Amino acid sequence: MPENVLSVITALISVAGAMISLWFSRRAAQHDRAVAAEALAVKFREPLIQAAFNLETRLYNILEQDFLQRFLLSGVADQDRDYAEDNTLYVLGQYFCWVEIIRRESQYLDPRDRARNRVVSQHLEEIRDVFATSERFENPVFRLFRGEQRAVAEVMLVPVHEPQQGLPRWECMGYAAFVAALRNDDFNRWFIRLREDITALAKEPDLHRERLVGAQHALVGLIEVLDPEGDRVPLALRERL
Repeated sequence: MPENVLSVITALISVAGAMISLWFSRRAAQHDRAVAAEALAVKFREPLIQAAFNLETRLYNILEQDFLQRFLLSGVADQDRDYAEDNTLYVLGQYFCWVEIIRRESQYLDPRDRARNRVVSQHLEEIRDVFATSERFENPVFRLFRGEQRAVAEVMLVPVHEPQQGLPRWECMGYAAFVAALRNDDFNRWFIRLREDITALAKEPDLHRERLVGAQHALVGLIEVLDPEGDRVPLALRERL
C-alpha cells in the first residue's frame, strides 16, 4: 500500500478515535450532571412530599376521625389541646414554606422530565387555588389568599447556615421553634384567623367541609405525581375523602 494512502488511513483512524473518545466523554459528563441534578432535586422533593402528606393526613383526620372534636371540645389536658391547634397550624404552614423554598430556589422537582415538571406545577397551582379561592368555595374557613400563603411561608423560612454550593439555602423551621415563635406578635398575626378557623371546624366540621375535601384531594394528587411507586408514602395511606 502506498505510504501516502497509509498515512491518510492512519490519520482518519486517529480522528475517528478522538471523536469517539470525545462523544463518550460528553455522554459521561451529561450523565454526571443529570445524577447531580437529581440528587439536588431529592433535597427539595422529599421534604415537599412529607409536608404534603402531613397536611393531607391532618385534613383527613379532622373530617373523618374527629381529630379536633376529640382534642378541643372534650375534657383533655391543656397540653393536648394546645398540640391539636398548634400542630395543625404548623403542618399547614410547613407545606406552604416548602413550596416557597422551591419557588425561591427556582428548583425543578424532576430535572430529567420537563413534562412531569409541568404536571407538578399544575398540581401546586391547584392546591394554591383551593386554599385561595372565594368562588369555588364561598365558606371562608381555612381560606388563605395567595399573598397570605406566601406570608405564612416567609415567616417560617430559616436560612441555612453556610449552605453548600448547589444545596438549598433555606429550610422550614421545626415544630419546637414554631411553637416558640407563636409568642411573637409579628409572627403570630399570620395565624390568628387560622386558629379561629380551627375552632369553627371543631364545632361544625360538616359546615366547613368542602374546601378541606378539595385541598385533601389536591394534596393526594401531588403526592401521586411526586411518589408514584409509594417509595416515600405507602399507597395504602393515600385514601381520598
